[in-house]
Amino acid sequence: MCCNRQGRAGFLLALLLLAAAPPDPRFGVVESPEAPERAAELGVAWTRVRFAWHEIQPNGPQDWNPPWPAERLEAERRAGREIVALVLGTPRWAQADPKIPGVPRGLYEEESRPENLWAAFLRRLATTYPYIRTWIIWNEPDIWDPAYPGYTWGGSEADFVRLVRVAYRTLKGLNRESRVLLGAFTYWWDAVYGRRPYFERFLEALAQDPEAPRYNRYFDGLCVNLYFNPDSIYELIRWHHERMQAHGFDKPIWLTETNAAPSEDPTWPVTRPMFRVTLEEQAAFIGQAVALAFAAGAERVAVYKLIDNPTDHFANPEPFGLVREDGTPRPAFQAYRVAIRLLGRLRDAARVRHDTVAVVEVERADAWVRVAWSRVPAPQTVILARRGSLRLAVDGLGRPVPVEGLPTGYRVLLPGARCAQRLGGACMIGGMPVYIVESIPPSARLPR
Repeated sequence: MCCNRQGRAGFLLALLLLAAAPPDPRFGVVESPEAPERAAELGVAWTRVRFAWHEIQPNGPQDWNPPWPAERLEAERRAGREIVALVLGTPRWAQADPKIPGVPRGLYEEESRPENLWAAFLRRLATTYPYIRTWIIWNEPDIWDPAYPGYTWGGSEADFVRLVRVAYRTLKGLNRESRVLLGAFTYWWDAVYGRRPYFERFLEALAQDPEAPRYNRYFDGLCVNLYFNPDSIYELIRWHHERMQAHGFDKPIWLTETNAAPSEDPTWPVTRPMFRVTLEEQAAFIGQAVALAFAAGAERVAVYKLIDNPTDHFANPEPFGLVREDGTPRPAFQAYRVAIRLLGRLRDAARVRHDTVAVVEVERADAWVRVAWSRVPAPQTVILARRGSLRLAVDGLGRPVPVEGLPTGYRVLLPGARCAQRLGGACMIGGMPVYIVESIPPSARLPR
C-alpha cells in the first residue's frame, strides 16, 4: 500500500491505465479456448489453435474427429478473438513413405485431384471452419531429430516448398481473402549443431520454383518460435527479414511462440531444466521480449501458452503456461497484461540503447513509451530525455516506480538482473523492465 498522497495517486492512475482496453490485433496467445476467461483478462485479440491432421483423421479419410468442440470455438468468436489455425501432422495412412514423416501421398499431384491427400484434407478443413481466415502451415520443420517429440517433418526442403505451395493454392482457391503463413522455424535446431539454417535452405529451394513469384511465393507472411533470450528475439526477427530481402522480397513476421518457462515454480519443480529461470525472470522476459519483437519489426506476437494442461507434463520438462494447471496465474500473466495495455496501438518501435541498459522507444497514437531494463546484475540509473508530459511510470508488473524529474528529462533507477542463467558471460534475461509513458500532441512523431 502506498504511504503518501502522491504514491496513492500514482497507484490509482496505474490501475486506471491498466484497465481493460479494446483488443489490439498485434497481441495473441496460444490456445485460449482452454481458459477463455483468462484470455479476456489479458485482453488478447487472437489465438492460435492446433489442427493436427493425424489426430483428426487417424485411421483414414472417413475419420473426422474435430480437435475442438464447436461451442468452444464459437465462444472465442463471440469474445472477439480471431482464431488462427495451425495445421500440421500427416497420419501414417496418408504418408507417401511410412519412414518419412510429414510428406503426404499425392503431394505432387494437382491440387484438384483426389490423389492429393493434403489438398483434400485442407479443403475439408477450410470448408468446415469457413470463419477461419488465417492458416499457419506446419510448425518447426527444422527439427531434424527423430527421437524428439516435436519431430514432424522428414521430407526435403523441396518437399516442404511443395507442401506450402499446395496449401496456398488450395486455401486461396476457396477464399482469396485467406491469409496463409509459413510455419514457424526455431533457428536454433540448426545453429546449435553447426547446420545451415533451414530457412536459408528453404529460400534456395523456393527460388528453384519458376511459378513461385506468380503465387506470392506461396506465403503471405512467416512465423518464428523463439524462447528464453530476449536479445536473440530481436536479432533473429531482423535476420529473417534480411534473408528474405537478400532473395528480393520481404514479408511480415509473426512471433507465434515465445516465453521463458520457469524452472523454479514450486508447483512444478524442474530437476534438469534447459535454462534456469525464476518466476520473476519469466515476468521480466515477457516485457522485454514483446518490446524487442516489435522493435525488430514483428507484426504480431503470441505467448506460448495461456495455461498448463496435463499433457504438458509429457511434452515439456518446464511449465510454459502463463496460468498454472490449477488456474492460478504466474507473475508473467500480469506482465503480459501490462505489456498489452501499455504497448497497444503502437505505430512504431525502435531499440535505441543496448549496453548495460536496454531501451526500446515505442510511439503510440496517443503517447510515447520508453521500456528500459538493466542487462546486468547491478541496478542501473538511466536518464531519459523528456518527450512530452509524464503520464505514468510503472514496472513490468504494473507497480508504480519513482521518477526524478530533471530539467530536460527523467532519472530512473532500474533494478538489477536476477541473472539465474548466463549466456556467453551475459545475463540471459535482464531485470524487471520499467515503462515510462508520456502524453504527446496528436500531430507529434517520434524522432529517429
